[in-house]
Amino acid sequence: MSIYVEISALVLSAFGIFIAIAAFVFDLRRRKHRGVAREEFVRAFTQTGTPDIPEAVYRFYTRSWFFGNLTIAPDDSLERVLNKGEQDVEDDAVLLMKKLGLKPPSEEARVRWNEQIQTSRGKPSDAPRFSMDSNPRSPIQTVRDRVLWLDWVRQHQNPA
Repeated sequence: MSIYVEISALVLSAFGIFIAIAAFVFDLRRRKHRGVAREEFVRAFTQTGTPDIPEAVYRFYTRSWFFGNLTIAPDDSLERVLNKGEQDVEDDAVLLMKKLGLKPPSEEARVRWNEQIQTSRGKPSDAPRFSMDSNPRSPIQTVRDRVLWLDWVRQHQNPA
């Protein structure tokens, strides 16, 4: 029985080392990306009226396990630069709303927002719905989209 314990420990150790190396390589790749300084990022969103949202988004996407000083730019793709899939984008929205003390918008408000964003991009008004169980394609594609969406959510909070 001790041989099985030793083999299990060896396999588990190898798996742990593999995960650590993969995370390290991923973080190195992120570090090579050239974004902008936090102050410049926040300045890009002066129209939001409050620096809280751009600050929170910048901190959220630049945190790192191994390194500090990671940077992002407003027009970075969530998918290509930050390796975020659709579920990650949805999860990020929930986490950022919690950090900012925002309540999720109603489904009706989300549909209105999607119609506004799609119309402004020159697409038909049959916009996809921004929720996991609706149409799978989210209009949140860049870091800028995320900041503007959170600002829109802030502006449409129901007064208590």
